[in-house]
Amino acid sequence: MKLSELDIFDSITIQCHDNPDPDALASAFALYRYFKGKGKNVCIIYSGKFKIRKSNLMLMIKELEIPVTYYPAEKGRISGLLLTADCQYGQGNVTRIEADDIAVIDHHNGTADTSLCEIRPELGSCATLVWNMMLDEGIDVLSDRALCTALYYGLMTDTGNFSEVSHPLDRDMRDSLIVNEAQIRMFTNSNISLDEMRITGEALAGYENLSSYSCGILKADECDPNILGIISDMALQVAEFNVVIAYGHVSGGYKLSARSCTREVLADEFIKFITSDVGSGGGHDYKAGGFISEDALAKVYPEKRFSDYLDDIIKKYYESFSIIVAEQYEPDMSQFSRYMKNRLTVGYIDPMSFLDRNTCILIRTLEGDTELVVDGSFYLMVGVLGEVYPITKEKFAASYENTSDDFSAKMEYVPRIYTQPDGKAYELTGHIKACVPSGTSYIYAKQLDRNVKLFTKWYEEKYMRGLTGDYIACREDDMHDFYIIRSDIFDVTYLPVS
Repeated sequence: MKLSELDIFDSITIQCHDNPDPDALASAFALYRYFKGKGKNVCIIYSGKFKIRKSNLMLMIKELEIPVTYYPAEKGRISGLLLTADCQYGQGNVTRIEADDIAVIDHHNGTADTSLCEIRPELGSCATLVWNMMLDEGIDVLSDRALCTALYYGLMTDTGNFSEVSHPLDRDMRDSLIVNEAQIRMFTNSNISLDEMRITGEALAGYENLSSYSCGILKADECDPNILGIISDMALQVAEFNVVIAYGHVSGGYKLSARSCTREVLADEFIKFITSDVGSGGGHDYKAGGFISEDALAKVYPEKRFSDYLDDIIKKYYESFSIIVAEQYEPDMSQFSRYMKNRLTVGYIDPMSFLDRNTCILIRTLEGDTELVVDGSFYLMVGVLGEVYPITKEKFAASYENTSDDFSAKMEYVPRIYTQPDGKAYELTGHIKACVPSGTSYIYAKQLDRNVKLFTKWYEEKYMRGLTGDYIACREDDMHDFYIIRSDIFDVTYLPVS
C-alpha cells in the first residue's frame, strides 16, 4: 500500500497502541505530518486503561509538539478512516474502536483484516516503515527537524538503542536523519527512574555465570525493555564475561538483551539462535535483542521454567558450531570435490570508477555492513542473488571475462556504498558491469555436516556463518582462501568436474 492510496479520505484518525511507546508516537506523528500537508482533517489518539505518564514520553510529546490525545473506548465509533500505527486489531496491545474504514501500518507480524495495509515485520521500527513510505511519495522529511528527531528516537528505543537494528532500511534512516541531539539526550536522560535503578542493581548482583563459555545471565524484575540494555551493557564490563544476556518478563513473554565482545560470538546470531521457534530477535555484531513468547515456549518446552530453558539453549548454542580459521585450516582434501563455475552472468564493480583512492567506504547489503578502503586492488562482485563480496583484480582477471549481457539479480534491498565520514550514499546498480566465468577457475568444496564459523583471509575479525547443508570451499589456486557458499547459491552457480 502507498500512503497516497489513503488520500481519498478527508477525515483520518491515527491510532497508536495502548500505552504508546516512542515508536508508536513517532510513526503517528509522521503520518499526521503527511496527511496534514494534504489538507486532511487528521488527529492522533490512543486508548487503553492508562494515560501516558512515563517521563520521556511526556517530554517527547511536549518538545516535539505531537498532538496526541487520549480516547476512551466508551466514546464510541469514529467517522472516516481509522489508521492504526505500530499496531493492528486482533493483537493484545490495542483497543478496538469502530470506524467507517480501517487501515493498518505496522512492523509486527499479523494478518490485518483490511486490504488497506502495509506490514513489514522485517523492519526494526514502524518509524522506519512510515519514513520509507513518505520518501516513496517524494516527501522532504529532512526539512522537518522535529519529525526527524521523533523518527530517530522511535527507532532508537524500539531497537534497544539501535542494538537490534538488522534491516538496511533501518540503518539508512538512522544514518540520514538530521536530529536535534539535545532533545535526544533529554529524552534518553529521562528514561530511568529510581525504581528502575534498583532493578538494575539487583539484576547485576544476582548474576549467573556459565563459566565454561564466559557467559553471564542476568534476570531483571519486570521493567521497560530499554533497562535490559543498560544492564547488559554494564555486565559486559566484567572481566569474566565475554557474552551476556539480560532478560525480564513483559506482557506475553520475555524480552532479551544480548551483548558480546568476542569475535567468536556475534550477538545478532546468538539472539536469533536463542529465540528460534519461540520468538524473534535481531541486532548487530555486538548488541542484539529479542522476545520469547510464553505461549510458543509452552508448546515447545511444556513445564520447563524459563531460566532452565535459557541455560539449556545457551549451552546448545555453544555446542552447535565449530570454528575454522582459514589461514590455519588443514582439512582432509580427499573429502572435497572439484567444481567449476557455471557460465552465469554475474556483476562486478570497480570502486575506483566513481570514488577516489584511499576513500573509506561502508558497503551495506542484506548480509550486513563491510568496511574497506578503496586502494585500486579489488573489485566488488555482485552475485546471482545480489550478494556482494570483494575479489582482487588479479583473481578476477584469472576467473572472469566481460560480457555484453545485461546483469540482473533478485534483490530485496539494493546494495549501497557509503563514504566515510561524510556518509554520502551511492546505489551500486548504476555501477555494475556484467561478466561471466572464464571457465578457467576451479574450486574444491564439500557440504557441511554441522554449523561452522569461518574466519577468512579477507576479514579475520568477523566470521562467515555456514549452516549444515551449505558448502565450505577454496580456490584451486589458493588452498587457504576458504569461504562459505550458501547451498541455494551453490546449486545454481557451480558444476561438478570429474
